[in-house]
Amino acid sequence: MMDEDKIYQRIGEFVVSFQWLENRIREIGWFILDPSRENWPPMALRNERTAVLFKNVEKSFLDALPRCRLDPDIEADFSNSFAKNVERFRNLRRARNKILHSAYIELKAGGEVRGVMRSNPKLTKDSETGKPLFDQEMLSEKSFAEQFRQMAELALFFNRCYTQLIHRFPAD
Repeated sequence: MMDEDKIYQRIGEFVVSFQWLENRIREIGWFILDPSRENWPPMALRNERTAVLFKNVEKSFLDALPRCRLDPDIEADFSNSFAKNVERFRNLRRARNKILHSAYIELKAGGEVRGVMRSNPKLTKDSETGKPLFDQEMLSEKSFAEQFRQMAELALFFNRCYTQLIHRFPAD
């Protein structure tokens, strides 16, 4: 028997976890803008779309890193890691958008839900044949395991960034 509530729970957990990750990125930017927290929280970085927010915070963080006076190897690791995590974050953002903008269809038989299908209403076309491509998948409570793993790794990295700023970034 299918437990569709678990699927909807995972969708909600994914969205809330992504929002937390997005907020951590915003907090990194806010800390760089106002490390002494005189006007907290800053009004900047509140209304940017996620992609713009990430790009702005990435630039701010990479510009702020030398002021933290880290060991050169550690600074290089942060810089390289931030660059590597750009694509991972983009992929999660795309997954979030796909999840939020999809329709969820319950497949019922005998009065019970036997499956839940995610269907993205945005059709694309096959580049070779021109035929429409459908983005659909059957879901289970394990459907989002890879995205949760990726989010957990990004959360650890962004927490490391934030912690280094708190301890090392000068509050001029």
